[in-house]
Amino acid sequence: MEKKLMLSCVLTILLLLTGTFVSDAAIEGETLLDRAKNASSPERPYTSLKIGQGNTLEEFTCEGAYIPIRDLFASRVSEIRWDNKSKIAEVVNDGKSLVLNFSNQEIESTDTKIVLPKEWIRMSQGKTEIHAAVLAYIFNIYADRFPDEERDEWREKLSFPGIQGTDAISEGKGVHLQVFVTFKENT
Repeated sequence: MEKKLMLSCVLTILLLLTGTFVSDAAIEGETLLDRAKNASSPERPYTSLKIGQGNTLEEFTCEGAYIPIRDLFASRVSEIRWDNKSKIAEVVNDGKSLVLNFSNQEIESTDTKIVLPKEWIRMSQGKTEIHAAVLAYIFNIYADRFPDEERDEWREKLSFPGIQGTDAISEGKGVHLQVFVTFKENT
């Protein structure tokens, strides 16, 4: 009986240690988008977006893996701009802008203009959108469990719109990827 108890304790400790190492492992993928997709499981036909800020909670259902920037940022930033002539969208806050470039011209990022990679964004039915997995991965509240230097650099660059943290949950065999986004409270 004593040996069984001892064996049980040893197996429990091994499982706990193994679990710790697995959760601390890096997410596989060549690009940040690949790692983001791998972290939140296969793409789903719908994304459920839940946004919390202070005492408010907003919910949106988006088709596919992309989230419209107007739903995401709405009244939480200073301004959202769209220039139809240049095909450039900007999310402006705290003197900086997040640039979604749909033009054929190359735009360089600066300290005040952060240009998102084209593979992270899309234009669909007149809406400018960002990939849900990228958003969830960059601001993931459990990011310290899976180190990624590139993700950490993007988190720092994109701190100005006020996203405090994210979490993504796949519904097992369900059709939704649930993305929870928390914004800092307005002061």
